Amino acid sequence: MSSTTTQIAPTPPDEQRFVFHDLSWERYEQLLRSLGDRRLRHTYVEGALEIVSPSMHHEWLKSVLGDLVAASCRLLGLPRKSIGSTTMKKKTWQRALEPDEGFYIGQQSVTIMRTRRTFNPDRDPPPDLIVEIDITSSSDDRMEFYRRLGVGEVWRYVDETVRFHALMKNARYRKINKSRLFPFLSAVDITRLLAKRDTMDDTQIELEFAAWAATQIARDAKGHRK
Repeated sequence: MSSTTTQIAPTPPDEQRFVFHDLSWERYEQLLRSLGDRRLRHTYVEGALEIVSPSMHHEWLKSVLGDLVAASCRLLGLPRKSIGSTTMKKKTWQRALEPDEGFYIGQQSVTIMRTRRTFNPDRDPPPDLIVEIDITSSSDDRMEFYRRLGVGEVWRYVDETVRFHALMKNARYRKINKSRLFPFLSAVDITRLLAKRDTMDDTQIELEFAAWAATQIARDAKGHRK
């Protein structure tokens, strides 16, 4: 089957977005192989392939959020394995994507995934945390993939705001105020910190976060001992 492509006017100007329609799974995998190690953020949903060439701002956001996840794991002593933008695909769902950032967090999942070099949804546990940056495109279709996969927590950056989503017992996502993985941390805390990007460099942001988080963790621990 032939496919058509549409270029969507990019915003900001250094981020480009293309959408291919009527693209078979076989053609999608052929395109993926042709890219080799060159990765572009993509989402494939039932014949529609969206490819985004991320802007510098997009890449900064996902990098800093990843740094804050790493810092939180260090402070809490949690095992962590980063999977970055690993390609995740499942033919029977006719869905595939590359997340902005992905993590296994905690002894159980990290132990299972420690020696893995590829991700197989029929063999491997789902990531414990996914980070998505929505600037020129929405992560709504991606959320359905993560829901089916069973990803427990998703952080989304939308309209200058960080939002935490947790997978509930009814297999649906619901917005939550505080992270389940890092109980000391709220979406408001992260949003407030990212707003300082014009006055602080990445090292300053991470150091300020680590100092603040250590205080929060100590306070919570003291409260539990009472």
